[in-house]
Amino acid sequence: MRAKKTYKVSDAASSISPIKQSISTISGTSDETTYNHHNVHGISWLMAGVFIVGDMMGAGMIALPISLGNAGLIPGIILILLASIFSGYTGIQLGENWEMMQSRWPKYRNHCRRPYPEMAYRALGPVARQVVAVLLVVGQFMIASVLLLLSAQNFTNLLNAFFGLHLDFCIFILALGLVLWPFTLLQSPMDFWQLAVISAVSSTVAAGFIIFGSVHDMPVCAPVAEMPRFQFSSFSLSYGTIVFAFGGHGAFPTIQHDMKKPQQFNYSVISSYILITIVYLAVGITGLISYGDSMIDTVIQSIQIQWVGQVVNILITAHILPTIIIVLSPMSQQVEEWIKIPNEFGFRRIIVRSLVIAASIFTALSVLKLGLFVDLVGATTITCMTMLLPSVFWLFMQASQKKREEGLRLGLIQENSPDIETASLADVYHYTPKWILLFNIVSFTFGLIGGISSAWSAIEALLGSQQVAPCYVKWFKDGFLTDVSGGLLHCCGADENISYYGDINQCHIAN
Repeated sequence: MRAKKTYKVSDAASSISPIKQSISTISGTSDETTYNHHNVHGISWLMAGVFIVGDMMGAGMIALPISLGNAGLIPGIILILLASIFSGYTGIQLGENWEMMQSRWPKYRNHCRRPYPEMAYRALGPVARQVVAVLLVVGQFMIASVLLLLSAQNFTNLLNAFFGLHLDFCIFILALGLVLWPFTLLQSPMDFWQLAVISAVSSTVAAGFIIFGSVHDMPVCAPVAEMPRFQFSSFSLSYGTIVFAFGGHGAFPTIQHDMKKPQQFNYSVISSYILITIVYLAVGITGLISYGDSMIDTVIQSIQIQWVGQVVNILITAHILPTIIIVLSPMSQQVEEWIKIPNEFGFRRIIVRSLVIAASIFTALSVLKLGLFVDLVGATTITCMTMLLPSVFWLFMQASQKKREEGLRLGLIQENSPDIETASLADVYHYTPKWILLFNIVSFTFGLIGGISSAWSAIEALLGSQQVAPCYVKWFKDGFLTDVSGGLLHCCGADENISYYGDINQCHIAN
């Protein structure tokens, strides 16, 4: 049996080098030089990759064809690739941040309820920890509300299509929330890995059906499809949707912490991002070429083979429901940390998590503009958690680590002294290789400018759009069983009156 490696603080200081050394981490060669935390009952890197796919690929994917059209085909493809590269890069940075934390501060090798805020604390201090904790809670809360809204719409469409039942989708928001409630009481992703597999498989298969349906409809729909007119506001909104589609970073540290070998998280990020990017491009391009500007909210209702569209509805819903549970997990743990609830199942956990999902249900019942809500969420909290903060944390944390290493080498710091070094902007500039610093600046600028412009456009669009009464207001006025339109195709062409079946009576004509 191989002897255990003696771990020293100086090892920690030199263990995680700049991003260029992540290649050695990915290849496994870093195992000889870094402290490798092992979680005996954790998940594998492959299962962690499945969690990432299940967390990310679904609600944003079905809106990508519209987003691609708003940006323009070529600019949209470039935007998707840039978002993939930069968010994948920040995902790797999050993984390296967590490795540094487990190496330098042993307490993080045990269960950690709020890894993302703790990362902010170690990089920037206690104020940053509280700010990031609030961002995490708000972001995950808004994502869960969006997913509840979308899954309720999918259930409504299914009933309309197969049974001719015209029920208000608001009822399904409430019903789905109640169904999901018991699962939100589980502690962490390790407790529901089966749901992650269901989520990832269903979204991947759904993507295949979307591509199949779009290609099938091309001979009929593509000749009459009109591309959306380019407007800067529309381009900005497309940024929010695309970032939403890549916005799983809030859960990344929680997933990595539950891995058997957290140092292999880069495997998970790279493999999942390759799959996700290929799927996103295929879905976006085929959907846009086939249907042009005739799509409304998502591509699903534009698919002319009705059974294919409804299969996609079922699969996306099967993806969304487990994702809601995954998304609510780090948010619930953060709330429990705030109010000092023990990390164990009990009455207080039931109360807190019940209130969390009830608030999410109430938000979904109140905000019914799905497309604009997705844009706003993507442009604000997800941009911060995905495109901006990981790089900031990494720059400051690796600078403070190198600063400590240099202090140890020069004898300015005692080897057994507490690891409390912090980094300033000057330290970041001094200790970071300039090409890596430049790449981080480019990535940060891409996220910052895109997020600000997209948030502004989304707010303008929300304020200028026709207001929809919240569900509970409609219930008070009209009762629960409200007749709604649905079960009809969003047909092709500028006037949305071209159907593969040749029967325009099946077409839902937008007002």
